[in-house]
Amino acid sequence: MEVGEHIAFEDFDEHDVLQSCKGLKHFVKTDYKGTPAYIFDNNNHSFYFWYEALDKGYIKREATVFHIDGHRDTREPERGITKEEAADLEKVYEYTNFVLNVGNYIPPAQEEGIIKDIISVISEGEMDENPPVVNDNLIVNIDLDFWAEELDYIPWDKKIKYTKAWMEEASLLTICTSPFFVDQERAIKALHELFVLE
Repeated sequence: MEVGEHIAFEDFDEHDVLQSCKGLKHFVKTDYKGTPAYIFDNNNHSFYFWYEALDKGYIKREATVFHIDGHRDTREPERGITKEEAADLEKVYEYTNFVLNVGNYIPPAQEEGIIKDIISVISEGEMDENPPVVNDNLIVNIDLDFWAEELDYIPWDKKIKYTKAWMEEASLLTICTSPFFVDQERAIKALHELFVLE
């Protein structure tokens, strides 16, 4: 895993300064102990990879999503995905990249029936309230901005241990490095620790 040369995300920070953030050099499809895993930079790509995973039989419709993130990502997009678009992976790709953003990709997946239930963890309290559960149709959706400096009040090692416990139960892993929200070297460090096999 390495940071690429192309801008993957641009936005104004809290001081109204434009931040141009580089993403990953390559998206990666791999596995974790036999569980398919997609690794990419911006979290809206989860939407496309959920459809691809459905197409490949990794998950079934109405999957449960366990969402580990610094944000909920449940804002409403400007429009949902049509049935015609949802039936064509190329159109799903276009919708993912030209309609969705990192904060609004979960609602259309629910509306279209790809996912049903969401367990969202954005705090230490929610970590403690949501121990891993056995589920044969579980997407573990990890945003590595959960390891951003502003969330250092939650112990790093606790986040790693907790997330790995959920990864053990997953049918599918989608993992993003969130270039705007966390230093990419820090994100890659967390990713490497998550993938260390014990």
